[in-house]
Amino acid sequence: MLLSAKITKQPISGEYPEQIFVAPFSTAEWTWVKFEDENYNEFYGQFQGKPNTVALSPKNKFCYVLTDTFLYEIDCETLSNYQVLDFCERGLSITNVTFSPDGKPLFSDYYTIFTITKSIEELVQRENSKLIENPIPVGYIQFNDWEGHLLHISAETFLEGQPIKLIFDATTMRISENKENL
Repeated sequence: MLLSAKITKQPISGEYPEQIFVAPFSTAEWTWVKFEDENYNEFYGQFQGKPNTVALSPKNKFCYVLTDTFLYEIDCETLSNYQVLDFCERGLSITNVTFSPDGKPLFSDYYTIFTITKSIEELVQRENSKLIENPIPVGYIQFNDWEGHLLHISAETFLEGQPIKLIFDATTMRISENKENL
């Protein structure tokens, strides 16, 4: 079982065990993730694509590694059991991934936030993923940090392009403007 995962630089060859997570096609850029398991063993995963983010929760059986081209869904118990979604080929854009405090995965593209219940295959058929309604039309969504059950989000208003701060409440599954941090 994975305890931690963080994006890092390429390790010195042979210093740690390494696993390559194969994607549908090769890219020039690579992402390196340092993992630690329940026995405090450290090892590295090598993923194709430019680094974006990694998400891990003790309350979910998957770890997600997001690069500029691929979304990797890794089984935390059996690392060799993983799926890769080439979201660009599918006409999707995924820019953020995180877990709520209760272990629910949250994703975003540039304009919307959504969640899934089972697997990243739900992202391919957007009608199966659950869209989180946002009363404020925005673009360039960026997940920032969690404060308890509240996710702080930066974005831009859709038409004006003005910076806006939002809050996603994981208990109510609602988004609102964060007027405190303007």
